[in-house]
Amino acid sequence: MKTTHIDEKKKVLVEKREKLIGRFGDNVRARKGTAHVATEIRRTNDFLASLDRIVEENTRKPDEPPRYAVSSLFLHECAKKLTADADEQFFFITGSEVEGVYVLDQWAEFAHQRRTRLGVVADMPATHNLLIRLEQFGHKFLAHFHSHPGKGADATHPSGTDENFQRRLEKAGHVAVMAIFSRDGYVRFVRLDQKYEIEIYGEGVENYAPGIYRLKNLD
Repeated sequence: MKTTHIDEKKKVLVEKREKLIGRFGDNVRARKGTAHVATEIRRTNDFLASLDRIVEENTRKPDEPPRYAVSSLFLHECAKKLTADADEQFFFITGSEVEGVYVLDQWAEFAHQRRTRLGVVADMPATHNLLIRLEQFGHKFLAHFHSHPGKGADATHPSGTDENFQRRLEKAGHVAVMAIFSRDGYVRFVRLDQKYEIEIYGEGVENYAPGIYRLKNLD
């Protein structure tokens, strides 16, 4: 959760409170009424406390699992893109963060060094430049989607290469989740620490097993 606006508002309120406290002291010394000023100070303190609660309630704690949301329509579009030809395909996913939930809704493509039916190798300078571009726009690397040959849920098991890449990401503290697509519409989401929550928005997707979904009505 970005708190820039809230931080600015708190700064204004703290400055207002300091002025009110100064007025309260002046009124005490001048033996003037202090009730109105005291009421304004309490209201300001209550407002500041409310802003602190908003930040606390909407900021994900370090030990909380990352939460993701993705639309069924976007998953269908990704499946088409990932299985457009016989070779494996691979791209990154970015999106917005809404109240602590990472919304997977935009693919971020890059050049590949090699693509075959049995694997895909990313071009390292291209991926590096893409990550720099995401950083420039204030976007996070939220997921990586790729296809596997074969059909059925078993075709979505991560390979050793897949697991090694995901392990490096998690070790570095990335929130990225992996999704593997079969040729017939099965999708498996993977984090090796098994700490994540995902919500599918919309129709056309059914939960096949924990972390595994089946896309229905594929063209």
